[in-house]
Amino acid sequence: MKKLIFVCAVLVGISSLAYAGSKADCEGANKFLTNLDLDEARAYEAEQILSDFKQVKDLAMDGRKDEIPAFIQDQIEQLKVVLTEEEYQQFQENIGEWAEDKDFSKFMMMSGKKGR
Repeated sequence: MKKLIFVCAVLVGISSLAYAGSKADCEGANKFLTNLDLDEARAYEAEQILSDFKQVKDLAMDGRKDEIPAFIQDQIEQLKVVLTEEEYQQFQENIGEWAEDKDFSKFMMMSGKKGR
C-alpha cells in the first residue's frame, strides 16, 4: 500500500507538472518517456494515460479517496499495455530519478500516512 501511495504521489506530481495548462506543458511528461524511443502513436497513448492521473486530485477533492488505489492500478495497467516490460522499467527508473529530491510529505499527510 505504501508503494501505491508513493506511486500515486509521484504520478500526481508528474501530471500536475505536465498537464497544468497548455499543450506545451506536456513536455514535463515527455521527459519520462524520451529515452524510451516510442513511436508517435505509442508516445501519444502514454501521454494520454499520464494526463489522466490528474483525476486523482479530483477524486480526493470529491471525498472519493477510497477509489484512488483502484484508479491508479488501472492507469498503471493501461500504461503497461502500451509499453514493453523493458520500457516500463525504464519509465519507472526515470520517475525514480526525478523523485529522488522531491518532498512528498504533503501527499503522505493527505493520505493519512507519515511523510519523510
